[in-house]
Amino acid sequence: MTIKAPGWLLLGTAGSVLVAAGSWGAGALPLGVPDGVWGRPGQVEMLLGFGLSYAGLVLLVAGWWWLGRLLRDGAKVSRGQQRAALVCWSLPLLPCPLLFSSDAYSYVAEGALAARGWDVYRLGPDALGGALSANVPGVWHDTPAPYGPVFVAAARAVVTVTGEGHVVAATVGMRLLAMAGLALAVVAVLRLAADVGGTGAREAAGVLWATALSPLVLLHLVGGAHNDALMLGAMMAGFVAFRRDRWVTGTVLLTTAVLIKAPAGVALLCAAVAAVAGRTGWARRARLAAGILVVAAGAGLLEVLLCGQGFGWVRTLGTPASVPAMLSPSTDVGALLEWLASAAGRRAGTGTLMAAARAAGLLAGAVAVAHWARRAPRTGAEYAAGMALLTVVVCAPAVQVWYLLWGLVPLAAVGWRTLGHPVAKTATVATFLVVMPIGVGPTWPSALAAVTGGLAALTSLAGWWLLRGGGRAALRAAGRTLR
Repeated sequence: MTIKAPGWLLLGTAGSVLVAAGSWGAGALPLGVPDGVWGRPGQVEMLLGFGLSYAGLVLLVAGWWWLGRLLRDGAKVSRGQQRAALVCWSLPLLPCPLLFSSDAYSYVAEGALAARGWDVYRLGPDALGGALSANVPGVWHDTPAPYGPVFVAAARAVVTVTGEGHVVAATVGMRLLAMAGLALAVVAVLRLAADVGGTGAREAAGVLWATALSPLVLLHLVGGAHNDALMLGAMMAGFVAFRRDRWVTGTVLLTTAVLIKAPAGVALLCAAVAAVAGRTGWARRARLAAGILVVAAGAGLLEVLLCGQGFGWVRTLGTPASVPAMLSPSTDVGALLEWLASAAGRRAGTGTLMAAARAAGLLAGAVAVAHWARRAPRTGAEYAAGMALLTVVVCAPAVQVWYLLWGLVPLAAVGWRTLGHPVAKTATVATFLVVMPIGVGPTWPSALAAVTGGLAALTSLAGWWLLRGGGRAALRAAGRTLR
């Protein structure tokens, strides 16, 4: 069947526009900039922003959910509708303040530190002072950069172009970097889907639905301007190269992804194992394994030298886990064990049980990586890396919602239908209850405003459904059943 009246497209567009409008009151707006340039809203504007944002979120998710159901049922979506959805759902978010996170302000501060020639792996944003430091969340003021030298060099380039005194312009530059990474990731995922046999317009629409049109991607990678988008772009391009037997290019791309953000190392491992296993004979396998190792080491060393940031990032990889505000299942278990021990009058030493729980989580993650890397020759490197990265995220001592995209994006290339299952879609929706658009947990007034906006959108959707005839048909069917 062919979709003649894309109501899903209209719903998603309306949702994106409302989220964009609400972000000016509820987004992670900067401090220390003149009013009128992403100026600070008052309390009324902020609460209105929360209401609009969550009304828009409901509509955006409804449009996305509807499209996913249609595609799983065999519907056809034209290329024109795909392009329209990409434009209409993402364009309203481009000029907005940051959404669901203020991490991009840390990126800007780290870029400014690097532009001054200071060591971002020893100094925190607080060393800068002024607006650049003020916009960084307090927990990150004294923490060195946990990102690789390639990303720090990119952030330095953005700040060099915009200047340190233009926080808004630099933040927009970070969003453009994220958009470039996302565009590369989407192109690569589409090529991977074609390479594994998923040709056709409906398959392409399904891959787009699971990646670029996903609310997780739109609101966190576009709205939040996260550097994970750059990592995913290089990572997925590396998978394409490996899939097409261009292992040198693939190794360089995946090494670059690692030097943006370290978790991409899981993807490099899975791709290398799959490629080596695809050779016949132990001699050919040994030569390829040695070649991948040499290329990865050479490319990594060259890129580090060109970026000029040194190897300090290796010792700062655990920085996010050192911040108490960041939670995860292993951290939550550790906190529970500490509380139970305290309640029982047993003090095993401050942080001992927490450290043990986090170490257990890291061990479980390492075991999962080894398991999925071993299965990569059978499942494919993309699927193995996606599952391994999802497990790593769940087991890690510090978790953010957008970390889930590390695994979901590669899985979209080989299994978007699985991501379209109602349980998977429900889990995606649930992630938006973890943090508010302003980038922190809710207060009672903001939560009330968000619930009000969400309920208003749900009521409007129910009325629209009834007017379309779907509700009347359901009521007639129910009446016949009762009779």
